[in-house]
Amino acid sequence: MTNDDGKTWQNVTPPAMTSWTKVVMIEASHFDAKEAYAAFERHQLEDYEPHILRTRDAGKTWVEITSGLPKGIYVQTVKEDPQRRGLLFAGTERAVFVSFDDGDHWRSLQLNLPPASMRDLAIHEDDLIVATHGRGFWVLDDITPLRQIIGEVSNAAAHLFRPADAINMPPGGDNGTPLPRDEPLADNPPSGALIDYYLKTNATGPVTLEILDPSGETIRRYSSEDKFPPVDPDKLNFPPFWARTPEPLPATAGMHRFVWDLRPTPPPRPAGAGGGGGPFGRGAQPVLPGTYTVKLTVGGKSYTQPLQVKMDPRSK
Repeated sequence: MTNDDGKTWQNVTPPAMTSWTKVVMIEASHFDAKEAYAAFERHQLEDYEPHILRTRDAGKTWVEITSGLPKGIYVQTVKEDPQRRGLLFAGTERAVFVSFDDGDHWRSLQLNLPPASMRDLAIHEDDLIVATHGRGFWVLDDITPLRQIIGEVSNAAAHLFRPADAINMPPGGDNGTPLPRDEPLADNPPSGALIDYYLKTNATGPVTLEILDPSGETIRRYSSEDKFPPVDPDKLNFPPFWARTPEPLPATAGMHRFVWDLRPTPPPRPAGAGGGGGPFGRGAQPVLPGTYTVKLTVGGKSYTQPLQVKMDPRSK
């Protein structure tokens, strides 16, 4: 470690990390000059255990912080969120983990990631980027809900997270036509406002989500009891796999993400109407920029959060 911009260095290697231990990542804290995190791996020494250490006194002492990480799988990287103190991410030889208490406890953040060596992590604004060995790059869009998780959230019966600002992007110029299935492609970020909420247990009644405009009027409403007519492939004038299948609002226990397309309730389609962009036409114009309100109702109790809708800055 150096305190004079590299003129002199002091050896602060943790005593437990003996010769031939590989230092795979050192992360200096964004909030305290004396705090840092270090990931080590020793599989060449037939030690496959995870090793992440934390110092809060500029390397004088180190504490191992691996509670919750699986045994026998070594660590490749550790990173600290630059906005929320105590929020850490770790990549092991098989998965990604998150800690909300500065590394004292870890829990899985694997979601749909394939089991692979998670070689590095990067936080770009509100997104978490994962670099794997052999399985490409992956992005977890909008980690703002993770930054809001505190003890009160996990103990609450339900919680609506404050959504990040939504950018009203213009539609693509391909008339909404998906690429053929034989074309290699990855998913783009969801288009619209990402709304995250948490339910401690399965809801016994309907769960509703409403969008209120700046005047307080409800312009869109979703429910866990929404019903959608089945798609009849014989009546489509496009390949059935292009048809988007709507899903009702989730009402099961756990974290949920729902996407509002930044449009009010579309007008009803005339009976027998076809074409018009098929499932790709939105059916309603996007809302204007402004401050909207998201309202979640579950178990007879409502929760609200503001939502800022902004125009695409490129449209100016």
